[in-house]
Amino acid sequence: MPKFRVAPPSTPSLSRSPSLSSPTSSRSPSPPPPTQSTASSSTSKKRAAPDEFEPSSSKRPKRAAATGGQPPSAAELYKQQKEVGLQDVHSARAGDMSSLRTVKDGPEDNLNMLAHVASQAKDKKGLFYEGPTEKRGLGPQPVLTSVPDRDKSEHTKVFKEMTGGEPSSTKYQQGLGTADKGKDYEILHGMGHGEGGSKTQSRQNLASASHGANTAMIPADKAVNGNPDIRVDTSFNVRPGTHRAESVDQRFVHKDRPGQPIYEKRIDGDLPRVTTSQYKQLQAEAEHLKDPRLDVAVAMLNLHDGGKGPGKS
Repeated sequence: MPKFRVAPPSTPSLSRSPSLSSPTSSRSPSPPPPTQSTASSSTSKKRAAPDEFEPSSSKRPKRAAATGGQPPSAAELYKQQKEVGLQDVHSARAGDMSSLRTVKDGPEDNLNMLAHVASQAKDKKGLFYEGPTEKRGLGPQPVLTSVPDRDKSEHTKVFKEMTGGEPSSTKYQQGLGTADKGKDYEILHGMGHGEGGSKTQSRQNLASASHGANTAMIPADKAVNGNPDIRVDTSFNVRPGTHRAESVDQRFVHKDRPGQPIYEKRIDGDLPRVTTSQYKQLQAEAEHLKDPRLDVAVAMLNLHDGGKGPGKS
């Protein structure tokens, strides 16, 4: 009995549409595979770096949607803002700011802090300042439930007007001769913009202090963000004739107990950069500001004394 040889089925080319397939005898030769140089030329389209700037005077960061690149991370956006002079404000923000604002813990942290305190005591600066100060702040202000988008560089413009032309907080303190060597200074808001909106972009609410001081204010500010029952009464202790804050008095009260602070902290105006552990400790201290039992406690106190807490007659 004759044997028939069955040819194995041919595998269709992945690069050819099935409707265009034809018998082997009439098929055109397939093009040779691309060489390495050819392949690389077709895939070598340069993608803009996520932290690249627009080639314009505004130096705004390029947007991922326009460049086809990956969206910049929070850290990259922070870096972009710093490079174009948009100094950080401590307004409440989404996410954990510790990854952007703190330094890693190290074995010499306690020694460094001790050296800082000794230097401050010797120079009579910050918490050790013995001269007169001027209190600067907006007074008790209600926290807004929401704040619309704003011009993030507005506080820099106002600060520039305050200093007679210097927009940099670091350079301003260097000019005064009050800056610690190698330390960054920022424009601080007494009441964060994320809590009070446009009224916080005023001369009375701005001062110059260290990066560390600004960072130390963030946990409590984030904790009260969006809570209309809280009143912010943070103020600066400013060296007369300047915009340098020797210290910051961060203070929050409940609207029904204005004379009884629920959070108070004095912050060194030259505080070094905050470590991760220090930041976590600050977060723990401010945690009770988010506790829903706070309103219950205030209501019980009001029932006890008829709402006449300390500072009320």
